[in-house]
Amino acid sequence: MICAYDFGYLIKLLTAQNLASEESDFFDMLKLYFPNIYDVKYLMKSCKSLKGGLQEVSELLELERVGPQHQAGSDCLLTGNSFFKMREIFFGDNIDDSKYCDHLFGLGNSFVYSMDGMDHHSIHEL
Repeated sequence: MICAYDFGYLIKLLTAQNLASEESDFFDMLKLYFPNIYDVKYLMKSCKSLKGGLQEVSELLELERVGPQHQAGSDCLLTGNSFFKMREIFFGDNIDDSKYCDHLFGLGNSFVYSMDGMDHHSIHEL
């Protein structure tokens, strides 16, 4: 699954500059280049039966992987398919953007960060 570190790498490639030293500046840049993000790991917090990494989640969702595990194309396709299957099964094909859009299951897996800057709390509060 793509994570904050992957977004950091992409932003560094897109801008040909070093990443911002402050987290808030990083998220401002992230919002500029990726205005709408749905984080599968963050969505999983509302799907009680889903646990584990991408492979485990995709198996629970009965999705088939195309290509080898831990290869970018294969992982991206499986992540996208997992998102759409989760949206269908757990959200009735209608995800509430105010609750799920632009929320990242965060850095070091210890925080959830809302890119609007309004919602920053520990995972134990979810």
